[in-house]
Amino acid sequence: MWAPLHGFCDGIAAPDAAEYATHVARLQTAMAEHDLSAVVVEPSPTMTWLSGVRWGRSERPFLLVVPQQGEPWFVAPAFEEGTARQRLGDATLHTWQEHDSPFALLAKHLPRGSGRVGVDGEMRTFIVAGLRAAMKRPVVDGRAAIDAVRMSKSDAELSRLRRANEATKAALALVANVVEPGMPQSEVAALARAAQQAAGLADVWVLALAGEAAAYPHGTEHDRVLGSNELLLVDTGGALHGYRSDITRTWAVGTPTDAAARAWETVAAAQRAGLAVMKPGVTAGAVDAAARAVIESGGYGGGYDALTHRLGHGIGLQVHEPPYLVPHDARALTPGMTMSNEPGIYKRGEFGVRIEDIVAITPSGHEVFGPLVGSLDAPFGG
Repeated sequence: MWAPLHGFCDGIAAPDAAEYATHVARLQTAMAEHDLSAVVVEPSPTMTWLSGVRWGRSERPFLLVVPQQGEPWFVAPAFEEGTARQRLGDATLHTWQEHDSPFALLAKHLPRGSGRVGVDGEMRTFIVAGLRAAMKRPVVDGRAAIDAVRMSKSDAELSRLRRANEATKAALALVANVVEPGMPQSEVAALARAAQQAAGLADVWVLALAGEAAAYPHGTEHDRVLGSNELLLVDTGGALHGYRSDITRTWAVGTPTDAAARAWETVAAAQRAGLAVMKPGVTAGAVDAAARAVIESGGYGGGYDALTHRLGHGIGLQVHEPPYLVPHDARALTPGMTMSNEPGIYKRGEFGVRIEDIVAITPSGHEVFGPLVGSLDAPFGG
C-alpha cells in the first residue's frame, strides 16, 4: 500500500560534529552581542542542537556549558561517567559525586570574571536556583541569544524540514485514497502513522478528527466514526533526523454540506492571505492579522471567534518553538525562520476546518515545503 513512499527521505544527511560546531560558534557570536560570558543548558532540544547529545532529565543535573570563547564542556554525575563518555566522545567532562554540589563544580570551572551567565528558557527552576546560589555573578535568562540562532535555520536544517514536510504530505495524499465512511478516527490515525513511517519519518504523531469532532481543534476523548458526506481533519507529523513536520489537511469524504464547503474555501483563502505577506521585515502579528481578516470578512466573526488559536508557530527540532504568529506580535520575520501557517474555522456541533503548511522565510519572500491545497476537490494540490 505504501510502496510509493519507500525511500522518500533517502539522501538527506543527519547533523554531524562539524555542523554542531557551527551551531556553537553562532551561539558564541550571539552571546557576545547579548553580554553573556557563558550559557548553561540541561537536556533539551537546545542541548541536542548544540551537541547532538540526548540525555534524560532527573533530579541529578546533567549540564552543558558553552563559554563565550573556547570549547563547550559538560557536568555529569560521576556514576554516569561511563555512559556519558560513550555519548560525549572526547568532549571535556567534569563529574560530581552524590554528596557534592554540581553547581559549585560548574562555578569552579567557569572562566574567571564576573560576566553574566545565561540559562536556557526550558531549564528547571531548581537548577537555576542552584546556579545562582553557587555563583558570584548574575545568572540571567539566555533565551534572547539562544532563540536568535535557533530560529534562523541553516541550509542543512532547511533540507531536513523540507523533506520531512514533503513526506508527510505525500503520505496523507495516499491515506486519503483508502479512507472511507465507517472508519473510526483511530483507524485513520493508524493509516497516517504507517504511511509516514514507510516514508522514513520517526516519532510520528497523528490527530484525526471526523465531522463535528473537528470543531475542537485538538479533538475530544471519543473515538468518533467517520460518517458519510463529512469533513475529515488530519493534523500530523514526524521527524527526520530530529527535524519536524506538521501538516494539516481537511478533506471531504463524500459530499459535505454547503456550510462546510464554504468554511473550507474561506480557510484556504485565509491561508493564502497570510502567505501573501510572509516575507522579511513583516511582523508576525501582521501575518496573523491578514489571515484573520479574511475569516472575519467571510462572516465568521473577528478576533478569536472562529479562528480560536494563533495563526502559526515556529518549527525545527521542536514542533512548537519561536517565532509565533500571534495577534499584535511585533517580531519581524527574517530569512531562515520556519513556521506554520494554519488558519481554521470551528463550528461546535457541526464541523471543523484547518489547513496547515510549513513555510520558510527567504531573502526575497518565502518557500512553502510541499504543495499547497488546490480546492476542496483537490485538497492535496492541483
